[in-house]
Amino acid sequence: MQEPTGLQPNPGAADFISGLTGELPVIRPEGPGSSASKRPARPSNRVRRAAPPRPIRDTRVPVEEAPEDPSATRTLPALRYPAGPERQETQSSRYQPADEVTDAQIAWQRRRRAQRRAAWEAAQQEAAAREASQHAHGYGEPYATTEAYEYDADYAYHEDYEYGDADAHAQVATETEQPEKKSAAYNSFVMFVGTLVSRVLGLVRSPILLAAVVGLTSQAGNAFNVANKLPNLIYMIIVGGIVNAVLVPQIVRATKRSDDGGQAYINKLLTIAIVGLGAVTVVITAGAPFIVKMMAATMDDDWYHLTVQFAYWCLPQVFFYGMYTVMGQVLNARESFGPYMWAPALNNVVAIAGFLAILAVWGPVTPADGADPSAWTAQRVGAIGGISTLGIAAQAIILVWPLRASGIRFRFDFRWRGSGLGAAGRASWWMALTMLVSFIPTAITSNVAAGASARAEQAGMDLQTVAGNFAYDTAYTIYSIPTSLFVVSIATAVFTRMSSAVAEGEIIRMREDVERTLKVVSTIMFLCSVGLIVLSVPISRIFALTSAPQEAVTLARVVAAMSIGLTAIGAVQVLDRVYYAFEDTRGAFWVNLPFQIAGVAGFFLCGFLPPQWVVVGVGVVMSATNIACTFVMLAKLSPRVGGWNYPDLLTFHLKLAVVSVSAMLGGFLVLRLFGPLFAPISLGSAFGALIVGGVAIVGIYLALMAILRMDEVRVFWNLVRKILSKLKKS
Repeated sequence: MQEPTGLQPNPGAADFISGLTGELPVIRPEGPGSSASKRPARPSNRVRRAAPPRPIRDTRVPVEEAPEDPSATRTLPALRYPAGPERQETQSSRYQPADEVTDAQIAWQRRRRAQRRAAWEAAQQEAAAREASQHAHGYGEPYATTEAYEYDADYAYHEDYEYGDADAHAQVATETEQPEKKSAAYNSFVMFVGTLVSRVLGLVRSPILLAAVVGLTSQAGNAFNVANKLPNLIYMIIVGGIVNAVLVPQIVRATKRSDDGGQAYINKLLTIAIVGLGAVTVVITAGAPFIVKMMAATMDDDWYHLTVQFAYWCLPQVFFYGMYTVMGQVLNARESFGPYMWAPALNNVVAIAGFLAILAVWGPVTPADGADPSAWTAQRVGAIGGISTLGIAAQAIILVWPLRASGIRFRFDFRWRGSGLGAAGRASWWMALTMLVSFIPTAITSNVAAGASARAEQAGMDLQTVAGNFAYDTAYTIYSIPTSLFVVSIATAVFTRMSSAVAEGEIIRMREDVERTLKVVSTIMFLCSVGLIVLSVPISRIFALTSAPQEAVTLARVVAAMSIGLTAIGAVQVLDRVYYAFEDTRGAFWVNLPFQIAGVAGFFLCGFLPPQWVVVGVGVVMSATNIACTFVMLAKLSPRVGGWNYPDLLTFHLKLAVVSVSAMLGGFLVLRLFGPLFAPISLGSAFGALIVGGVAIVGIYLALMAILRMDEVRVFWNLVRKILSKLKKS
């Protein structure tokens, strides 16, 4: 990353620091009597800084020149180094004693620190908002990015501590830093609670209520599932790349730096979003039959036509997904985080109320209804699809009031020329291409799962034993919970430090941060993987409590297969951010492309398995490609980070594998007390097995980590303490 315009590092800073005594001087403005005044005058449009004792980090904000008024001095206590060897006093005429500090210098230093703080917050919000947008649509929850804001605030204040008056610093810390940290902690907790509430409500909505409405493994459930996931996929491919990769940073910069707080840019952005998203929504809704054919070509004709009917009701969600994201990022840029995190909870509330009304009118789906397309009348289809779209619309519309409260007064503005939106579209090429490539495996998986259900129906098999699209998506929801709750927050928190280290050329520091992050992520994800594999049946039974016990077993097999590679997907997310820290999105695209292709080939081959094992095979292929991708990414990144500490990483993960296998065996032995493994169980037995088995797995896991003296065991205690401290602060 280049130095910011107008900031020049001081080449003599290192020599100066090495000769300091215990008293730390401050910077003297270069007045008329100094040697610097004999230099040729610089152009007035260039901004320079007074020479600091070290180069400062890239802030992207030009710094005002210190006012040249060295006469107004006052005596103030000096900021001292910690106790240590005496240092030789410098004779440089460019620095003045620490006890002669001008008022102008103190004011200048405070302004400079405020500018650097604002620039750091802007960069942090860009990364956080980008992650939030990526994970706000079913790929995790956006709250996790706010943990990065709180985490790096401490880091930034440590690095940016300025020189000069100790009393002034204490005053600034009391008056500005502590309230900001408290605000960050409060925002983090508010968003954590919002995400948690949304998660719980989302699980009540689907699979619990939705499974009762359409059936977890029925053909009707598969038809609705295909139609209802199309809007999110299409939005992410067509619009999501631009919003995530380019518009979010531009919103932040426009809000922070323009005189009107970004009002003009936001008006243009919202106008083009309304017009563009509206046009796209009309086109794709009209093309629903063609789009459904791409996702469900293996369906029988009757079920295909039912899927198209659902799609006509669901595809308008594209418009509301886009508006929700754009308005949410505007709010994030204005440091109003809560509404964006709580809005999905309203979506779930609307859907829950609607599904309860449907159950009151039509009752729970029966096996006969799930296998008969004629049972799904236009009124029934419209009620289910309309309620789903109404929830997404409410999620977007509710953000209008927070926007007005934050000072945004929207007016249509069609003067788009020169707004930078065209460049935004061109700059998002690689992100859009990545999203398009990721759509291909999704389409193949959808067709393979639909084909499994169709073959099972034709063969007269019990569909409760065959996982289709709805069961696959439900299993993926369960599988992704640890990733969205833990990995995204950890990886996002360390991402800012990675980027800072790369910008400063401190690659070794960045590598050590990544290695520590990989260890922490592996410690958590190995435990989650063991828990999901061993407890897959009781977990699935609880998540699908309105479904038949056999359907829960069918779901559990898919969850267990996916969970084999849970640790690998966590590592891939961390290593992806290493590429982003190097600003190498193209490298991230190419390193993932072979595994996307391998996944497509593997998913296609799974279509030839017996119907009851097709989606299970898809889960195994997912795990295998994620594991292989982890090793390749490590090898590709090794030269760029100066070489990984492979012996340490290998030793750590071998120990963790031994701990995990032992915990898994212990968990299976305990679970065997409740009946045969991977067999239907009652709801009461599921709760008992989950509690007893979970305690056994966690106990064995932590005990063995302590016996093997693995320091990462403290991660769990720190996590518990952090949660408890947040609860106390609230």
